[in-house]
Amino acid sequence: MADKLDRVIADYVNGRIDAKIKSIESRYLYRQKVDNLGIRTSYSGGSEQESHVISKEDLDNDAEFSSLKEVAYIFSMWYEPLRDVEKEVIKLKLSGYTGLPWYRVMMELDLKDIDISQKQAKRIFYQFKRDIEPFILHCLN
Repeated sequence: MADKLDRVIADYVNGRIDAKIKSIESRYLYRQKVDNLGIRTSYSGGSEQESHVISKEDLDNDAEFSSLKEVAYIFSMWYEPLRDVEKEVIKLKLSGYTGLPWYRVMMELDLKDIDISQKQAKRIFYQFKRDIEPFILHCLN
């Protein structure tokens, strides 16, 4: 479960959750109508407003979209109020797809003139994970 939590935190911090949400929205709202010959058609027999409303309803019923929106909402409630130092520690620890080891996190913090100990940085990171885990657990399955 910890690996899934790390992956979800990394996705939020690195902006991949927002990108997935926008991708799903564009898949539903901006799709081209294609006839059976593979040619894009401008008229599909229904009104444009009606097809937009139907697409919006399909988007609202999409389980992945709902789950991603909920994850983004929960993380924004927990991550955004953090201080800049805490955000930077979490972001550096989970940057990229595999995250950085602690010595690299400390090197990057030193380069940014953030003076905290490795013990404090680890406490910030693991405390954030412990705090958010009960609220995000149902979205990880």
